[in-house]
Amino acid sequence: MKGITHLAAAVGIWLAISVLSIGFGLIPLAIWALLVFVGAEGRAAKAQAQLERILMTGETLIVAAPQHRVFALFKRRAVLAITSSRVLTLQRGLIGGFRMVDMQWKDLKDVRIEQNILDQLCGSNLAFDHLSQPQMAVAVDGVPSEVATAMYGRGQSEEQAWEEKRRIRGLEEMRAQAGGVTVGTMTDAGGGGSERIVDDIQRAKSLLDSGAISDVEFQEMKAKILGRA
Repeated sequence: MKGITHLAAAVGIWLAISVLSIGFGLIPLAIWALLVFVGAEGRAAKAQAQLERILMTGETLIVAAPQHRVFALFKRRAVLAITSSRVLTLQRGLIGGFRMVDMQWKDLKDVRIEQNILDQLCGSNLAFDHLSQPQMAVAVDGVPSEVATAMYGRGQSEEQAWEEKRRIRGLEEMRAQAGGVTVGTMTDAGGGGSERIVDDIQRAKSLLDSGAISDVEFQEMKAKILGRA
């Protein structure tokens, strides 16, 4: 729906200009159409070349695509790309330069796709949400649907992979936060007596309840702790 809205707004603006200027609005309309559509493919190729120049050492470009024109009738089209390490957009300025927004895969919270009406003309909308900083999200409307589907699939894979890595890291941190209550490495640095022993058992029980350790590991920990007495 967004693409149709953009197109309708552009047509409405130019119709209003033409009516108010008694037809003379067709002259700037012709100039605008010339600037927007003539040479569009060449400008898209330049944007992709610029994108490849800003890749980091060892980073591989997987797929990239410019927006459908209907989403950029009064500006240059953004290019959305996914690489081996991140997702990024490149927006070239009207008179030179460019603006880049990127997000590392490790910071990805969620990826979303929405197919527009008349997808051959309007494509699909993609959004990559940031794990901790919503303002750093990457979103581009009007990505060609076939490419958008491939990008969504890669985003889903990266999201699940990093979610599993964070889960494992969380379990490791929970073990570390148990104050050294780990099989074979327990210490009683301060000679805390019975209170320290009770605290250590409670921490071990918390690990068991959270699923960080198995019941067998808990029993081993508890035996070690009690053995200190």
